[in-house]
Amino acid sequence: MASLVRRSPRLSPQIFIPIAHLWNVILALVCISASVNIWGLSDFGNLGRPVQVFAAVVVLVPVVIALYISVGLLLHSLRKNPSGWLPKGHQTRYAAMVFYYVGMVLCAAALVETWAIFDGFEFLVNGFMANAWLGYGFALAYVLSWLSGRTFLPETLKRTLRYASLVTGFGTLIILLAASDFVGGMTSILSTYRQFNVIALTIAILVFAFLATQFLLHGEHFGERPHERTSWQGWLLLSPNIIGFMIFFAGPLLLSFYLSFTNSTVGRTPEFIGLQNYIDLMTLEFQTQTNLADPPQRALSFGFNVLGTLELGNTRYVLGAKDPLFWLSLRNTLLFCLLLVPLGVLPALGLSVVLNSSLPGVKIFRAIYFLPSVAAVVGTALIWRWLYDPVIGFYNYIITSVVNFLNTLGLNVVDPQIQWLTDPNVVLFSIVFLAAWQILGYNTVLFLAGLQGIPKQLYEAAQIDGANRWQQFLNVTLPMLSPTTFFVLITTIVTGLQVFNEPYGLFPARPIPVNATTSVFYLYNAGFFQFRFGYASAIAWVLFVIIFGITFLQFRFNRSNAYE
Repeated sequence: MASLVRRSPRLSPQIFIPIAHLWNVILALVCISASVNIWGLSDFGNLGRPVQVFAAVVVLVPVVIALYISVGLLLHSLRKNPSGWLPKGHQTRYAAMVFYYVGMVLCAAALVETWAIFDGFEFLVNGFMANAWLGYGFALAYVLSWLSGRTFLPETLKRTLRYASLVTGFGTLIILLAASDFVGGMTSILSTYRQFNVIALTIAILVFAFLATQFLLHGEHFGERPHERTSWQGWLLLSPNIIGFMIFFAGPLLLSFYLSFTNSTVGRTPEFIGLQNYIDLMTLEFQTQTNLADPPQRALSFGFNVLGTLELGNTRYVLGAKDPLFWLSLRNTLLFCLLLVPLGVLPALGLSVVLNSSLPGVKIFRAIYFLPSVAAVVGTALIWRWLYDPVIGFYNYIITSVVNFLNTLGLNVVDPQIQWLTDPNVVLFSIVFLAAWQILGYNTVLFLAGLQGIPKQLYEAAQIDGANRWQQFLNVTLPMLSPTTFFVLITTIVTGLQVFNEPYGLFPARPIPVNATTSVFYLYNAGFFQFRFGYASAIAWVLFVIIFGITFLQFRFNRSNAYE
């Protein structure tokens, strides 16, 4: 990357810095105009006035950044070395690089959307599928390229095969694009340049790219040091993920946080109701009841429903909640995690130890055990639904066969005929078994990687000290696996707390059984079936606090078990 920077054409700072000042002024005027327009809108997409005000303020952020860059460039051109909050030369350069680069990316995304390129891409894919037989040309090009690398062939023939593979590959691509009406798609894109906004976005991309490149190339003019060059190169490589996070995660996250304080629902502008969603979600009531003949519901206040009861002597203790289903779903989720951790971690540790050995065909078994982790949950849930069938299911068939065998020995065992997907006492275990089966291979691969990173000298030293296999496992393997074990526990618990796919796939009928309702599924039901978007957002933030708290405690407890 550094050599690419050195070879790139550079203009004098006396040329591009005035262009940067002019562009900053244009951007500031455009952003101020957009902010004023947003502020004055009578309708902002049914999101409410607070979101409208927030959007108007956010649009003003580029104005502040542009002003910061212009002031910094002006001070640098005057050879000033400001102190305090005033921008220094290298700070101004970094701010300009980031500002113009992000502006280029955002304008490019807007331009791609204006082109309707995603519809064109779908059209292009349909054309590829209609002419899929042309793909054999790529296979032929690969075969020719493979043959050109064989050492037993003459050099002249290898060169000919290399050229033939290039011609075949590019020729196939050109024919496939022509057959898929690629020219028509490009013509459709070019036709959008009759619109002013398309032309403006294209010009903006070019100016942003020009300024970002010039500030990148003129590091020495702003006093750049070698370690600073390495730093911005690393941030540049991370920038796609950072920008994607800010647009597709941070933005919706903030909107969700705002909606959690509103009564947002479909087709209505949200109204701010403060903490009411959280109060309805979390409020509990505890009452006692001496007349056991009365129903427990009578002991609770209006708006509360029975969550649980406990009878001691002549007194009944009644626990009520405004939303008992949330607490039941939270209980199901926590119990799911408690079951998933041993079922998904301990067998994975044992399998990893076996697969770390030199058994014949061990590589094949590694791939087989990892397959469930890459299989689609909805597809595998269809198979597991058949396995769980009480009449023709495989699991009940095995249980019945074992019971019949035991009864032939005179034990008189009763066949349980388990109703895996309808019995309230069993449905949660059915979900756990599916989730453990899916996560087992992933955890096994993680443990296997940890085992292969343990130095063999430690085992040799343990053998010299007289330790047997079990003692080596307890005193060498487990302590050295503690970082891997910690990571596996974290990912398994977070996966368990966010469980959604398994109950969604196993129970096609809605609503699903109460004992199978997890917190995330309850959130999904509240948001996309009951259309209580504000309430669903509050559930999401409560779950975030719970997951964050559990993860934080795990990190705190793991410090005492760290090794060097």
